[in-house]
Amino acid sequence: MDQQTFQQAIGLLSGEHSLTILRSLRDGNWHLSSEVARTLDIHTTTASKFLQRVADLGLVERQAHDSRTFEYRLRSSHLRFDVDLSDDAGPLREVVDFYVVYFQSLFEKIRSFGAPAIQTEMEHRLTTDHQELRRAVFDQMIVGAQGGIDYLRELVAEVHRDLWSVCAQGLGEVPAKGVFQAALRDAMSVYPDLAYRCGLTRPLES
Repeated sequence: MDQQTFQQAIGLLSGEHSLTILRSLRDGNWHLSSEVARTLDIHTTTASKFLQRVADLGLVERQAHDSRTFEYRLRSSHLRFDVDLSDDAGPLREVVDFYVVYFQSLFEKIRSFGAPAIQTEMEHRLTTDHQELRRAVFDQMIVGAQGGIDYLRELVAEVHRDLWSVCAQGLGEVPAKGVFQAALRDAMSVYPDLAYRCGLTRPLES
């Protein structure tokens, strides 16, 4: 775990209901935030916001329950933190690699649909309309400029929304969702721990 993620985790776990919410997940089963809130007699918003944030940090697992809600579970009843104190910048190069795998897989799957117009438009959006992302990859990962993982996630989220719009309009939302989810699975299969630890799937789930 990088130092930034560790600081965020400590801040979250110091909250009033944090440990009781986590203990409610220790049976290893999937739970809705509303169910947790009802069991603990707390506001649903309190449980929902906390679970969303700890899931972003990779401390709990999250999966879609339906189109509007998620459910959560603990992979283990023990939380352990392995903090890398030698790396001040965090695993930025590995984060870039994760997103490279994701976008490569995404474009490969679009090509397999045999939709050259959609592919061309998506490539144009990525290479022409989002120069800031390319500059950030160079500045932050190669030169070592400030900004870090959070800034990169924001840029990726913007690109993701743009590419999703093109793909959904061209293929339809259901086929497009299948393509994007398959690309995400490919990236997570290569970097599963990194994806959870650094919240890399967050900009790709919207």
